[in-house]
Amino acid sequence: MIDLAKPFIQLFKTPRSQYVFDVNQNEILPVSVESFDFLKQCMDGKADIGSTSIEELQMLMQNGYLRTESVVQEIQHPYTPYLKYLLERKLRKITLQVTQACNLRCKYCIYSDDVNPHQRSHSSRRMTWATAKKGIDFLWEHSVDSPEVNVGFYGGEPLLEFALIKRIVAYAKKTFDGKKISFSLTTNGTLITDEMINFLSEENIHLVVSLDGPKEIHDKSRVFADGRGSFDTVIGNVKKFRDRVPEYAKRIAFSVVVDPLNDYDCINEITIMAKDMNSHNFLAAIVDKDYDNNCDSLIFSEEYTWKSRYHEFLALLSLFNRYPEECVSALARSSLGLLVKKMNQKRASAPLRPVDVPSGPCIPGQLRLFVNADGRFFPCERVSELSTATCIGSLDNGFDVEQASKLLNIGKLTPQACKRCWSFRSCTLCAKRADISSEGLSAEYKLAHCANVQMTTYNVLRKTIFAHEVNSFYRDQVRLERISL
Repeated sequence: MIDLAKPFIQLFKTPRSQYVFDVNQNEILPVSVESFDFLKQCMDGKADIGSTSIEELQMLMQNGYLRTESVVQEIQHPYTPYLKYLLERKLRKITLQVTQACNLRCKYCIYSDDVNPHQRSHSSRRMTWATAKKGIDFLWEHSVDSPEVNVGFYGGEPLLEFALIKRIVAYAKKTFDGKKISFSLTTNGTLITDEMINFLSEENIHLVVSLDGPKEIHDKSRVFADGRGSFDTVIGNVKKFRDRVPEYAKRIAFSVVVDPLNDYDCINEITIMAKDMNSHNFLAAIVDKDYDNNCDSLIFSEEYTWKSRYHEFLALLSLFNRYPEECVSALARSSLGLLVKKMNQKRASAPLRPVDVPSGPCIPGQLRLFVNADGRFFPCERVSELSTATCIGSLDNGFDVEQASKLLNIGKLTPQACKRCWSFRSCTLCAKRADISSEGLSAEYKLAHCANVQMTTYNVLRKTIFAHEVNSFYRDQVRLERISL
């Protein structure tokens, strides 16, 4: 007889089969209709425990599946004992905020007083050469065991400090002579000159230009201080790259901030008409609302939702060679790339362990250390510069390893909820999602994001199952050339 209370699982059903995701084992298993129906009754609290005998379930239980509790007993990141070493000797990237000034006043900007009260507002503060030099020296001293490093430039609008950037690049190349070094820069694309084009291409700097869509979409939000739209200026400068350095122009990436209240087809139009751009280089992200004190403030229009899902479906069809890849929306293609990455990560990730941690946080500072204009350290450029909770040191004092450890182990803020969460291995919550700036880290604020994480995990697993079924049931109808699942 089966002795099974509510198991630690998630159930999935398709027209072809039924599946159970065992959270502890981190595996998706096909099961019979009888087993699926009984497990659903268990999940709903309606099963007559002990009154049913199903051989398949008995076998799964004997092999360690279908446990009713999480095997996680303690929340602790496995890299915690090595954090000091990683920060002292293995930095990979430093992002220098060369200025806090900007010539645009984007309406969704995180540095706007109206949008983001927990983030700093627009400022004229700039990084001095002494601070920048100290930043490069710090990277050199703390990347001894890294085979290659990257220096990023961030703002405000970093090209307002073009002279400083040139000086930093020259000094960094001299300092890191003998070690592979690369550079990256994110710009609004409005200040480009011929001198800048020559410099960026000659130094092979990875360039990311902000472009939110065609003119009618872009100019809604990305405006100059006097209210004028910036689309024509940006596109004109992109064309300059094509005319002067066509091979470099093909490598320029475009950051698209998507407001889901706008029409998806209209946003996507820029990637279709983009004769001056490589349509494979569009990186889309939903407008950031994390610091506005309202997790529910982001609204998706019904039209945006169904159109985006339609284009994602076409992208999936192209994955299996059932739809021309060149006809797929670049935004959907970008989303598909992230989905494939997540599916492969899910397949490679380990079962839960007695001492474990939700998968959200990166190693604070080691992967993309952000140094603001004053020389203070943050895990990345996405957190609030006003926050004391996410500040992990400074150029003057070095790393605050204890504070970095708290961010690495952000799951300790909500240990019981994390241990019981079926999305443990797919969590994306880092300290940013718990930070309410001057008030510190909040367990309540962090938990408010959990439903969205679980919804995303559910969709990833559902699409993983879909890809598996195509591979299993429709192999003769598709040519699986671009993905291995």
